[in-house]
Amino acid sequence: MPGSTAIPGCPDSIDWPAVIKFEGDDELVYVGSGQEWASDANLHACRYSQDDCLVDSSGHKFRLVAAADGVVMPADSGEMISLQSFIRLLRAHAAAAGQCCIEKIMTRSVAEGIALVRSLGDA
Repeated sequence: MPGSTAIPGCPDSIDWPAVIKFEGDDELVYVGSGQEWASDANLHACRYSQDDCLVDSSGHKFRLVAAADGVVMPADSGEMISLQSFIRLLRAHAAAAGQCCIEKIMTRSVAEGIALVRSLGDA
């Protein structure tokens, strides 16, 4: 896969970039690559709830599971997020970021939506 990067302990199936969706929070956190995941302790050493997940550019959902050493690694949940569900998350994220006209936000793919999350974070 073009966005895949082998990271020890991470599934090779992650299609980077990705976003983290926190339970009960509209903010989506952009994660640009496996190297970013591995090097940012705020990402892999965080305490996640069982309903937090990572969504990759292909729409695959990954649970965030702590290993015995406390390092969190994404684990394939076997689930996909639908484009409509991802657009709802994207609109909620944009609203939380203070964007207007959120109902007009549309994407043709989850990957396109993840790129929008990044651009909203750069604004």
